[in-house]
Amino acid sequence: MNAILIVLILLALGVGIVVWATRGKKTESSNAPLESDTAWNDPVTPGEPARPIHYDDAAAPPRTDTRP
Repeated sequence: MNAILIVLILLALGVGIVVWATRGKKTESSNAPLESDTAWNDPVTPGEPARPIHYDDAAAPPRTDTRP
């Protein structure tokens, strides 16, 4: 009899925890502030282009060829 009572108490406690954890909080969700403007759909306006860095010998072969 005591074992059945313990099982029933644990079962009721488990159900209570699940109900408490999953209950709907309608007051918070309805009063929640709307998302502010995130600018995800704003048009992209081009700024000033970056100045390219030119190295005169960037594409040139090495000055000293070490191959035989």
